[in-house]
Amino acid sequence: MRFTILLTAILMTCSAAKAETFDSIAAVINNEAVSCYDIQRDADTMLMQLKTSGVEQPASRDQLTKRALESKIVKTIQLQEAAILELRVSREEVEQAVQKMEMQNNLMPGQLEQALGMQGMSFDDYKRNLKEQILIGKLINIAVRSNIKISEEALREYHRKYLANPQPRREVELAQIFLPLPSEPSPAQIADVRNSAKAIHAKLLAGSDFKQLVAVHSESPDRDQGGIMGWVMESGIAKRFSPALELPVGQITQPIRSPSGFHILKVMQERWQEPAPAGESYEEVRARHILLKVPSFSDEKTSAKIRQRAEEIAKEMQGASEEEFITRAKEASQGPSAGKGGDLGWFRRGMMVPEFEEAAFALDAGGTSGIVESSFGLHIIRTVAKRKIDPNSLEAHRDNITQILTNVEMQEQLPRWMSGLRSKARIELHDCSSMDVLQIPSQPDTAVQQDAQELLNTAEGWRKAWSERDIEAYFSFYSPKFSPEKKTLEQWKSYKKKVIGNKSYIKVSVTNVSIKFNDDNEAFVEFDQRYESNRFTSEDHKLLIMEKNGPRWQIIKELVQAQS
Repeated sequence: MRFTILLTAILMTCSAAKAETFDSIAAVINNEAVSCYDIQRDADTMLMQLKTSGVEQPASRDQLTKRALESKIVKTIQLQEAAILELRVSREEVEQAVQKMEMQNNLMPGQLEQALGMQGMSFDDYKRNLKEQILIGKLINIAVRSNIKISEEALREYHRKYLANPQPRREVELAQIFLPLPSEPSPAQIADVRNSAKAIHAKLLAGSDFKQLVAVHSESPDRDQGGIMGWVMESGIAKRFSPALELPVGQITQPIRSPSGFHILKVMQERWQEPAPAGESYEEVRARHILLKVPSFSDEKTSAKIRQRAEEIAKEMQGASEEEFITRAKEASQGPSAGKGGDLGWFRRGMMVPEFEEAAFALDAGGTSGIVESSFGLHIIRTVAKRKIDPNSLEAHRDNITQILTNVEMQEQLPRWMSGLRSKARIELHDCSSMDVLQIPSQPDTAVQQDAQELLNTAEGWRKAWSERDIEAYFSFYSPKFSPEKKTLEQWKSYKKKVIGNKSYIKVSVTNVSIKFNDDNEAFVEFDQRYESNRFTSEDHKLLIMEKNGPRWQIIKELVQAQS
């Protein structure tokens, strides 16, 4: 094993030296670097959460660091997948989530920021994490939840068994420790994970803290909530987990095998749900609409034009067939239901804004309204059908049953999807523990020292060629094996020629250089880089993965650290 050399405050141009500690790269995930600083900060947060939750003997630093790294890998992969699907979270969505959090905690507007500040937490960091959670939620809804289809037979069976003649039912709050399997595990991998699950189970029986073991070992999406899965009752959980429903509070199951891994479940609390009293029948409406939005910044002339267009469409739709209304909605509506011909499905009173609701319920089935104005804009409403609903009927409970059975299926599908996503990712792990604060050995191996000097000379030559805009010399530092992100080597060279050639001035400064040897022929060179040109200035943390090609070291991969 060759050791790491850290050369602090080496300047390849004249600029001020930085601190002697070095923020190394912990992992590279699909060409996106994650710093050791981020992992150490997340581990600190985990430790604080464990202590706050009352865990008397928090996990070791090494255990928390490993847990933090795994969590960061999973989160990074999910965010990368969301980016591929071009998912977005608006500022309004984040603000609504903040308002919801304040309401749930009985806080006045603005008090959440104050409360976080008193705990030494950054409100900007909180909102950034909240935004990422919303984004991951959207991803899961699209990639997993939307693909789950609940059959009519399953809906009817649930209603017949639990709701047609309702009885008091026991409900339990479950928490889990989940150990995943690879997407296509070998027998040896299955045995290894099974043994780990058994070892954790033995620790729990011996009195180890469940929350602590969740923090250290569990890889389920609910691990950040102490493994809490929520309140469930019979038929609200996958059948393989049903033994947990028979346990008293505080007890744990044996390790349970699922297609995605091994689970240990604990009953945290229990309660009995009495049947809801039978209510009165109520009316539902199924409606379509064509929505024309009126921007808040519109002047009177623009607003008048939009209203005139709405009046023309409303007049056109009077007496139109269902098919004609659907076609017109797809063409003209500006609402999210436009692609479905304006279909809003079935709804009861209290589910829509008052103006819309009043008009929809006032129309006869098949009737079309004139212009209805609401906070969303101008609507032309088509009441497709009406019906009376028995509060004990399947239709009255359809949405709720669908959600329950979808959540049951999610317990199976979500870990499986995440395992598949992770197996496709390119993940390179680095050793943070040996790179926190390293010093040059007093008597380093001569060959290592020579290679280190050659790497420094190579990095200096690369920096100098870039600064001098010497394209051919610059390219000579890159190996034929160099793999640019999202481009072929030739496309990358063409792009670089254009970018560098267009500049009249370039200055590249490199500080805080760290060299780590992976083996005799591969090394990692990390540094802080400042780039200046007549058009642009930036500061980055960069990793060059270099390979020895005969007597020379050349770059085979170039990565920029993801900013936290």
